[in-house]
Amino acid sequence: MTPFTTFTLILVVIVLLLVAEIEHRAVVAMLAAVLSAYFGISYGLFKPADIIEMMNVDTVLFITGVLILFESISRSGLFDVVGMSLARLIGPRPRALVYALIVLTTLFSGISSNVTVMLVMGNITLRLAALAGVEAEELVILECLQTNVGGLLLPLSSVPALIVSTKTGLGFADFLRVTGPLILMLTALALFYSTRVMTFGEAGGAAWKRDSLRAHVVNSTALYRSTAIFAAFLTAASMSDLIGLNLTLITFIFVTATFLLSGLDPDEVFRSVDWSIPFFVGGFFVFVGGLERSGVLDAVSSAIAPLLGMPEVLAAPLLLLMCALISAFIDNIPVVLLLYPIVKGVAETTGLRALPLYWAMIIGSNLGGNLTTFASPSVLIGVRFLERRGMRVTMGEFLKKGAPLAIMQILLSMIYVASLTALNLL
Repeated sequence: MTPFTTFTLILVVIVLLLVAEIEHRAVVAMLAAVLSAYFGISYGLFKPADIIEMMNVDTVLFITGVLILFESISRSGLFDVVGMSLARLIGPRPRALVYALIVLTTLFSGISSNVTVMLVMGNITLRLAALAGVEAEELVILECLQTNVGGLLLPLSSVPALIVSTKTGLGFADFLRVTGPLILMLTALALFYSTRVMTFGEAGGAAWKRDSLRAHVVNSTALYRSTAIFAAFLTAASMSDLIGLNLTLITFIFVTATFLLSGLDPDEVFRSVDWSIPFFVGGFFVFVGGLERSGVLDAVSSAIAPLLGMPEVLAAPLLLLMCALISAFIDNIPVVLLLYPIVKGVAETTGLRALPLYWAMIIGSNLGGNLTTFASPSVLIGVRFLERRGMRVTMGEFLKKGAPLAIMQILLSMIYVASLTALNLL
C-alpha cells in the first residue's frame, strides 16, 4: 500500500471519529498523531526528530499560555463584578438589561475562553432574568451565539484565530481593523433580533431592590492584580513587534507574573484549564504534517482549486460559507488545521491573494458552530447549562430560536468579506 493510500484511509477514519464523537477529540488527535508518526517513519517520509518540528511547539505553547491567562482572569471575578455593576447601573429595565448582557458576552468572549464566558454569563443571566422579567432560555441561547462572534475580536480570542494568526503573522491591529467593524454589525444584528424573538415581562422592582446584586469575589486583591496583569499582557502582546519578543515568551512572562503577584492559587487555575486543547492541537499538527508529506493535502488542494478558481471577491465568501457549514458538524479546530495548508496551496496554485481566504476561514470557522448545538463548545455548554436547570433545549428548539440569527450573521459576514476584498482592504 502506498503512503498516499494509507494516509487517505487515516484521514477518512479520523474525520469519521470526529463527526461521530465516539471518542474525545483530544484522544482522536493523539491517535491521528501516533498513526501518522508510525507510518510516516515506516515509509521514510520523515524522521523521528522531525516530529517536534511538525508539532509546531511554539504555537502549542502559546495556546497553552493564553488558556492559563484566560482562566486566571475568569477566576479573579472580573466578569462577575462588571456584570453586576452594570446591572445596578441599568436597574430593572428588561430591554436595556438584555442589550447589556448580549454586549458583555460578546466583549468578554474577545478576552477570555468562550466556554468560561458562557458559564459565567449564564449564571449572571439566570440571576438577573428572574428579577427583570426576561425569558432566560432565549437570552442564554443568544449569548451562546455571541460567544463565537466575540471570538473574532483578537488573534487570541479563539483557537482558530490563534492558529491562523501564528501561521500568517496577522496581529492585533489587523484583527481590530478587519473583524472589529464586523463584530459591531453582527452584535447590532443580534440586538435587533432579540427584540423580535424575546418576550419582556414586568420587572420586579421590589425584588430588584431586595437583591443586593453583589458580585461573588473571593479575593479582591487577586481581582485587581489579575486585571492589571491581564491588561498589561494585552498591551505587550499587541506591541510584540516593537518589543522584539516572541509572543509565546511574552505570554509565559505574564503567566509567571500572574502566579507570583495575583494571589490566585496555581493549583486551582491548572485544574480548570482545558488541557485537551493543546493536546488536540499538537497531535493534529503532526497528523496534518503527515498528510502534507504523503501528498494527500496536495490532492485535496487540486480538488478544491476549481471550486475557488474564480475572482477573489467570490472565492472568499464561498470559502467562508464552506468553513461555516463544515464547522456546524465538526469542531472548528480540526477544520482550520486541515484547511489552512489546503487553502495556502490553492492560493499558490491559482494565484489568488491568500489573506482574504485566511480571513474567510477564521470568520467562517467561528460562526459555523452556531448552526447546531454540538459543534461549538460554548453552545454545547450553554445548552447543557440550561438543561441542568430544568430548561430542556432540543435541537428543534435551538434551530427555531438561534439558527435564524446564525444564518443571518453568516450571510452578513459573506457580504462584508466580499466587500472588503473588492475594495482591496484585506
